[in-house]
Amino acid sequence: MTSNANMLFGRLRLRQLNLIIAIGKHNSLRKAAAELAMTQSTASKALHEAELILGDKLFERRRDGLYANRFGECAINYAHVIRKDITALADELAEIKTGSGGKIRVGVIMGGVPKVLKDSINQVCGMNKDIVVEIYENTSAIMLAMLNSDKLDVVIGRTSVSQHADNYDYMHLAEENVSIVVGNGNPLAQKTNVVLSDLKNSRWIAYPNRTPLNILLKQELERAGINSFASPIETASTFITMTLLSDSDDFVALIPTDVASFFANHSLITILPIRLPSRSQPFGLITRKQRNQTRAAKLFIDVILQARTLPVAAPPG
Repeated sequence: MTSNANMLFGRLRLRQLNLIIAIGKHNSLRKAAAELAMTQSTASKALHEAELILGDKLFERRRDGLYANRFGECAINYAHVIRKDITALADELAEIKTGSGGKIRVGVIMGGVPKVLKDSINQVCGMNKDIVVEIYENTSAIMLAMLNSDKLDVVIGRTSVSQHADNYDYMHLAEENVSIVVGNGNPLAQKTNVVLSDLKNSRWIAYPNRTPLNILLKQELERAGINSFASPIETASTFITMTLLSDSDDFVALIPTDVASFFANHSLITILPIRLPSRSQPFGLITRKQRNQTRAAKLFIDVILQARTLPVAAPPG
């Protein structure tokens, strides 16, 4: 296998990989050649050489164009990976030359924001003030798809939602407790004794269908004899959830306790005194296996891992 890889390194050219990608995109040798500013004969020769090097035909000719076979689909996928790595190399070299701090793209579920993300971002930006951080909040499933397509470097979330969890490196970060919250204007906010069945006529702001928090909420409602939501609003956005709660006297929501505590401490919502027997699934730091990370991403990951190993300070007194 090593000798085959060395042969590919020695003979396969980036120009040929770009051509394979372009043919897969257009299903046409002529259009692919035009995109790459090549003559059609040059493109045909380059494709033939690439197929000889790789040892198989990559495309099948049909009446309406060229279509990748299973070898071609494999080659196209890896050509994309190689091109992304070359682009990342060029970007990082430019960052080193200009002295910029680089960029890290982080995806995070709601429960990872108040402590894990906030503390890590503050520390990273304190260590390198020139670093650019892009943050996306959404469901784990959506962010894993973004990670797969190289739109994110790191995800703080759950791999349990994926059928291909083995594709990722996962490091446990925290357990997630949950709380039921209402706006301060909700009559339930004034009660000191509330049970889940008291919410049977409430309108719910729920996490999207089939997500761990949505599943947990449905289980708890069924346990309390409540068989369905009352016209739920589904969102993964903390801001939308808080905005709707703050201006409503009947909305309720199930959210991570760390998030609930942050907003309750700022007097924006009220946490109902309802203890739920269930807890949500734990979450962790997720990266793609065998994926090279930028300097900025490595710094962010190192900060999180160092925080994981630090002892928890004892409370004063």
